[in-house]
Amino acid sequence: MELYLPPPELVLAGQRAMKTIALADGALDDSERSFLEAVQHMFRTPVDVDALEPIEPDELAASVVSPALRRQLVRGMTVMVAMDGEVRPEETQMLARLSAALDVHADEVSTFQDFSDGRMMHVRFDVARRFWARERALEMAREKGVGWLVSSLATLAGLHTDTGIASRYRGLEGCPTGSLGRGYFDFVRDNGFSFPGERGSPPEIIALHDLTHVLSGYGTDPAGELQVLSFHAGCRREEDDPFGFILFGLAQFQLGLRLSPIAEGFTGALDPDLALKALVRGKACHVDPTKGWDPWPEMDTPLKDLRARLGIPPLSDFDDW
Repeated sequence: MELYLPPPELVLAGQRAMKTIALADGALDDSERSFLEAVQHMFRTPVDVDALEPIEPDELAASVVSPALRRQLVRGMTVMVAMDGEVRPEETQMLARLSAALDVHADEVSTFQDFSDGRMMHVRFDVARRFWARERALEMAREKGVGWLVSSLATLAGLHTDTGIASRYRGLEGCPTGSLGRGYFDFVRDNGFSFPGERGSPPEIIALHDLTHVLSGYGTDPAGELQVLSFHAGCRREEDDPFGFILFGLAQFQLGLRLSPIAEGFTGALDPDLALKALVRGKACHVDPTKGWDPWPEMDTPLKDLRARLGIPPLSDFDDW
């Protein structure tokens, strides 16, 4: 599939910056090396990782002048800080230096500084603040009123069943084999999840995330969840904080900050090659499944046809990465 490729000299400067972050604690470990190699696969600029020289802040700023590319680079450097499963002060300090030179003042830089300083309450607040379901829940509460919120919380707590909502989702069993609706029904049943509206189920908006699992074909293990979050980030437009998805995944599955039960006991789950492939697939998608997409008219649509219409490339397109 086609991908915008920055000039090789910009990619090289970015890779040097990420290696500078990795070396701030004195060593380039295997996970950090794999991230640099995955970036090379994505931008098709293979270089000898060991030959990459560190870069000074002023040289980096002179090499990368586009504000958009600077922002993307800071995000890449932020991921590098988390690649070895720890957030070390030396790396966050270097991240802050390079980001300041690029004149990028990103929330995630402050979040990782809080992480390395042990201010975990601040980290949890920032990650939760940027979680997509929070913003969607606030929108729903404004649209449908406090009653919707109370009912959703009661259902989540196991105190209430919303029969109407639950019946609608259970009815997807009748959708054609291979369709979005039947795929979602089988996904919920096969994973032992609850349908929206059933006792103990999360708010209905979480179905949009689960439907994205079905659309993308990614699983529900930590590696699969990180791919779905990367896919979400690719789908989301710049003004809607795409990095919030990546931050949520890094905090849970790479750094072990437990934000939901599914993250229990997992650290270091990020496969950078798979995550970057998922990000590129998401960027090709014509809709953002978590914002402004109504899946119900598509429930009978064959998944193969729906993916093609939405512009989602087959996984096989990435076999030559």
